[in-house]
Amino acid sequence: MVDVLEPLTAEEIDRLAHRTSERAVGRDETVYAPGDASEAVFLLLTGRMRLYGMAGGQELTFEVVRAGTMFGIASLMERTQDEYALALEPSRVGVLGLNDFWHLVRENPRVNATLVKVLGDRLRMIRGRMADIALKETPARLASLILDLVQSEGVVTRQGHYKIVAHYTHEQLAAMIGATRGSVTRAFGKLQDSGCVRIFRRQIYVVDLDALKRSASAG
Repeated sequence: MVDVLEPLTAEEIDRLAHRTSERAVGRDETVYAPGDASEAVFLLLTGRMRLYGMAGGQELTFEVVRAGTMFGIASLMERTQDEYALALEPSRVGVLGLNDFWHLVRENPRVNATLVKVLGDRLRMIRGRMADIALKETPARLASLILDLVQSEGVVTRQGHYKIVAHYTHEQLAAMIGATRGSVTRAFGKLQDSGCVRIFRRQIYVVDLDALKRSASAG
């Protein structure tokens, strides 16, 4: 169930699987880096992958992709990759050659339409994050990011709170919002003091969603 491939029938998926190789990726292993030849697209079958670049000598995370996501598609029209793809945990990745991928897109208008929508959604998300970095203080940027994580991977606890399933270090969160580890630690303190979130066993819990939204829009 990879996002771009959802319109395909089971028979079409089976044919595609025969043209897709599979690769096991260890934690902190890089799948590709800027300058690598752009010869394939990647299907994240299990695990999590961080897509990031460098800006002013600092890492900036564009997106954390999860199982069921196609990645490496931002460079489809380029000869080389322009970002890093790093595994946050042991993962399984499907590798589909560009020729096979473009054949799939040409032969299936539904996949073409889904691809355009997925790229558009990701572009809006990245633009929103860049606007946050430019205009908001660290606590508001962190609150916005936590809201995104609630939407993408949050689960409801027995107490009616939201729990972010995956573990994120302060360094990882800092790279996602263009901040430093220290400023993220201080921002967490402010969000906890305001009653928005709490940290328990290295996981983030949202205890007041409305308060978190207000913090995210505070600027």
